[in-house]
Amino acid sequence: MKDVGQAEFSKIFNSRVKVDKDYAQILLEVSPIKTYDDAIRIIQQAGANVVASDYLSPNWILIKLNVVDTRTVVLKLTENGFSKIKGINAKFS
Repeated sequence: MKDVGQAEFSKIFNSRVKVDKDYAQILLEVSPIKTYDDAIRIIQQAGANVVASDYLSPNWILIKLNVVDTRTVVLKLTENGFSKIKGINAKFS
């Protein structure tokens, strides 16, 4: 995925992410400046852990978290300079 606009970003997210009943997920753009390791450190500081991760391209990674709500994690990532993030909460039964 190249640098994409908001509409294309949403289209990619919606086509690749399926709601999980137990885990929240985020799609995150990484770069040489804001790396996967940086994201993991921030995610852990926010009180979550990574269950699985999948590189969708060199710059985009889908991360499954051991939490049901993405809000705290997304807020912390945004506060630390990650700007292209989209999250989906776990589906509550």
